[in-house]
Amino acid sequence: MMKNTSALWLLILISLLSCTTNQARLTVSPSSSQFFEGDFVSLSCEEDDSSAGWTLRRNTSKQQRTQCGDGWGEGAGPSCNISYIFTLDSGVYWCESREGPISNMVNLTVTGGSVILQSPVLPVMEGDDVTLLCKTKTPPTSQLLSIKMAPSSGSSLQVT
Repeated sequence: MMKNTSALWLLILISLLSCTTNQARLTVSPSSSQFFEGDFVSLSCEEDDSSAGWTLRRNTSKQQRTQCGDGWGEGAGPSCNISYIFTLDSGVYWCESREGPISNMVNLTVTGGSVILQSPVLPVMEGDDVTLLCKTKTPPTSQLLSIKMAPSSGSSLQVT
């Protein structure tokens, strides 16, 4: 009876381990969520196991769930380069696996204006240091603002 129970537990453990799915993370380079029209932007799906078959997709005001190379960007599979980004490229971008899971979603905004707020793409957690940069299309650029995310329990945002 003991041998059967051990074999059953081993079978359950193997089944659980084989059901795990890898989660990709969409990275944007340069690391910003706002861009000027005409900028170069590189997108990539990063994860440990490249066998998952990740594809970059996006939703914009004109197109829904299109993949890189289908009227936008150059590249295939887990990476995509946009050599000249347009305002119409503003939208939500993500990585999608052929097995179903999706990565984090990133909202990119492209402006034809002369000033953007350059901020990190990844979520910011309480206590993290964040650098914000007011970037102008033409030099000189920069008004640097460093912010520490403070707890929301009545304290204020620390700006240096």
